[in-house]
Amino acid sequence: MLCIGVDIGGTFTDIIVYEPATARLAEAKTLSTPDDPAEAIFEGLAKLGVRLDEVDRFVHGTTRVTNALLEGSGEPVSVVATEGFRDVLEMGLGHRPQLYSVKETGRAPLAPRRLRHVLRERIGADGSVVRSLDPADLDAVLDRVAAAGPTAVAVCLLHSYRNPAHERAAASRLAERYPGLVCTISSDVVPEQGEYERFATTVLNASVRSTVADYLRGLGTALAAGGYAHPLSIMTSSGGVVSTDEAGRLPINLALSGPAGGVAASVHVAGLAGYPNVITCDIGGTSTDVCLIKNGAPLMTNDGTIAGYPNRTFQVEINTIGAGGGSIAWRDVGGELRIGPRSAGSTPGPAAYGRGGTEPTTTDAHLVVGHLDPQESLGGEVRLDVDAARAAVGRLAAEFGLDDLELAHGILTIATVKMTSAIKEISVACGHDPRDFVLMPFGGAGPMHATALADELGIRRVLVPPVPGNFSALGFVTAQARHDYVRTVLVPADEAGLAAVRAVVADLRDAARAQLKAEDGVEPDQVTFALSVGMRFRGQSFDLAVPVADLPATTEELVAAFHAAYAERYAYARSGHPVEIVNCRLTAFGPRPAVRFTARAGGAPEPDRTRIYGPAGWVDATVWRRADLAPGATVPGPAVVRENGSTTVVGAGWTAGVDGHGNLLLVRE
Repeated sequence: MLCIGVDIGGTFTDIIVYEPATARLAEAKTLSTPDDPAEAIFEGLAKLGVRLDEVDRFVHGTTRVTNALLEGSGEPVSVVATEGFRDVLEMGLGHRPQLYSVKETGRAPLAPRRLRHVLRERIGADGSVVRSLDPADLDAVLDRVAAAGPTAVAVCLLHSYRNPAHERAAASRLAERYPGLVCTISSDVVPEQGEYERFATTVLNASVRSTVADYLRGLGTALAAGGYAHPLSIMTSSGGVVSTDEAGRLPINLALSGPAGGVAASVHVAGLAGYPNVITCDIGGTSTDVCLIKNGAPLMTNDGTIAGYPNRTFQVEINTIGAGGGSIAWRDVGGELRIGPRSAGSTPGPAAYGRGGTEPTTTDAHLVVGHLDPQESLGGEVRLDVDAARAAVGRLAAEFGLDDLELAHGILTIATVKMTSAIKEISVACGHDPRDFVLMPFGGAGPMHATALADELGIRRVLVPPVPGNFSALGFVTAQARHDYVRTVLVPADEAGLAAVRAVVADLRDAARAQLKAEDGVEPDQVTFALSVGMRFRGQSFDLAVPVADLPATTEELVAAFHAAYAERYAYARSGHPVEIVNCRLTAFGPRPAVRFTARAGGAPEPDRTRIYGPAGWVDATVWRRADLAPGATVPGPAVVRENGSTTVVGAGWTAGVDGHGNLLLVRE
């Protein structure tokens, strides 16, 4: 039987087919079909000669949630809030995106005031009921909600993270009286303190809930009609997979499902290769996503944003910049060369696509300097037009008084510097030395920038994984069932506080085992856990997650772990200051799929020859097909290694080799 991972992006649909019995890996890339996503999937499977009745695991990731939120195409949402807190969504945190701009305009609230309704009730910060819920008032509020028009409803009541009884009562009554309305309660989405962040994340979830549920239902129906007879699994932003029911209920958890797939694959592949500390660099058509993996686990955060609004769900900590293969090079008003964030997209795309694009992009620059072969199609789908690329680069080069080669090299240099800065933000700025990590590039353009990035960062090893052009889809195949739980406790870091935390963690473990059994079919004895405790010095507004294998026996040990984590992040710790425990966060995992990789047999290939342009001008380079390289083969730079969906540039002073798992390991001499 087969396992399939499908990553549906705005331009391409990437498909990975894995056969566990033989460790055979096949890949396909097709143009996405937004009106009928299943069409692109069936086209890719047809290319590979795969039938859905041969498949027993299908994992899917999508940009649909992200695109809907970025485009503002989600449904309007009616909000029910505690009396006195109607305008939380409009007041926000009082932050300005550009602190010193005198022209800064306020961001529109996620729900206009006419759709924000108040309920006379109150839960205290300790979870006690300060003002009971009045059934008559609740019915009156729900009548106004139903009359307002939107079918999406978000119930966001004060301190519901400590006691969700009132939110659940409101949702239950709404379902009873108005079953056509779809209700989301904040204690299900983000059971943490912080009214604005919790309210905003809940409204974002409500705005796309029906859309995503309908999309997943339609995809499941199409796959079933094609012969697939098993449950469909969905990739989440935290790097795990959930059922379609869970994904439809909490679609905000899918916002980073594509990039998270690449991180999940990196954890798996780098672990097999023996590298627990990795910096990933996923360079696609529009953006570059970077993430730091330490001790075999990616850094996580609950402080994300999407479309400028808070997203407090637990997610892989990914830093994204607007520099990718389609990023446009341009001259600013000061006469400086800039790259991105504007992108040529897929239509018309880079000039090299031959679809009418006239502005130079990083893809055009790669083609001009010889990294890409004009005789090969990009991703098996797009033929490259080197003359159009040179013309586009040449027009901009004339504005600087340069030739097309000099400007193309400059474009790639600036793109590399931008990507280097993004990596430093998640490494150096957070107390991690990038020289202690292995760089892992993927995406269609990632391996072309790899050795240049590594040289900038002082990294001496680069690991290019199998199928880098479809790597996020590969991550879907390697991902395990995963559910994340959090509970706010807000107690002093003393023995009584630690006892309260123990009780909460025990409750969360029981809930996790029950959910994994019910939704994912995982037996309780197969569930594994990861635990972190959110802690802060008294008086601080934000907490720091402290990973622990298990809760320590004494408070002193827990506080010492917090001091160590704080010092690593901020380079100092206030050792004599009182400490608070803010929350407990538990992650429950199902068994990891047994996915392994084997290098191809290869042969004794003779390389082709080419020339590539760099800092020293034109240099001779060898050209290899990755499929022809057997384990133990070495490729000294300068060289170019080509494969379907991606190209690896081996810089001067680097040597590439193939390991037993099929990875390309590039080592600096």
